[in-house]
Amino acid sequence: MLSQTIHEVKASVGQVYLLPPGERVLRLAVMSGMSRDITAPWARAGLEAPIPVSDAVRERRLVWVGGREEMARRYPKVALVLPYPFTVAASPITTGTRTWGGLVLLWPGSHPPQLALEECHTIRAWCLRLALLLQQASDRGNPVLPGFQPRVLPGLRTPSLALDEARAGAEFAERLPEGCCALNLEGRITYVTATAARLVRVDRTHLLGARPCDALPWLDNLLFEDRYRAAVVSGQPTFFTALCPPDQRLSFHLYPDASGLSIRITTSAAPTRHDPDVPATPQPPPPTIRSQPVSL
Repeated sequence: MLSQTIHEVKASVGQVYLLPPGERVLRLAVMSGMSRDITAPWARAGLEAPIPVSDAVRERRLVWVGGREEMARRYPKVALVLPYPFTVAASPITTGTRTWGGLVLLWPGSHPPQLALEECHTIRAWCLRLALLLQQASDRGNPVLPGFQPRVLPGLRTPSLALDEARAGAEFAERLPEGCCALNLEGRITYVTATAARLVRVDRTHLLGARPCDALPWLDNLLFEDRYRAAVVSGQPTFFTALCPPDQRLSFHLYPDASGLSIRITTSAAPTRHDPDVPATPQPPPPTIRSQPVSL
């Protein structure tokens, strides 16, 4: 159900929090589009915590934050940990007087600063459906409770390719002059071309399944982690440069979607200062939203 909600409102990240009976602490139960590492600071949140989902559940209303500046003003602690351009909606999951938890959705920074009326109606409709399912499970004596760790759902993927198409895609990537690799949402390398391995001077067998900073100790871990989080949270391309010993400077361009990240690796003639606000490629203007904005 969470995946359907994300798909219908075109969000990039979704999270479902549950509020166990008699408790005042929300627990992250299900999530999609983001790793546990990024959400760890908010895996448990008291109802008085200064974050959108706590306000939404405590006040039983939909909370909308339309951008980085608004986040910094209303929720400075969240903005300090995630200083990236994104928008977020948090909505309570309720039936009658019973509150079951909350739904959190994130969109890329390209989303308009206002929530469209259709989006608002869709979010509330899905929250009601989820609440009714939770109510039915509780009535049957099988209440749904959060696990020790939140369940991570896979992002929506493109239709599976036939073997010939998959082989052609891999051959296409191998022919490119730059290096290419793919990361899953946990930050592990799932695909790497021979050119990418040559550029970073590590055998492909040592790269597959590893986290980049573990396989490439010369990477600036803090810089890479910041750019990785920026891409995942904002849903927009990011980049950085790093020196591969002894003298090869490389540029890493990160392109995210709901299932992970694609990374393009190229040689760089001179150090280039990374800019968190400038995507790696020009971004088209946000689509015109003709629907009436909702006032929250």
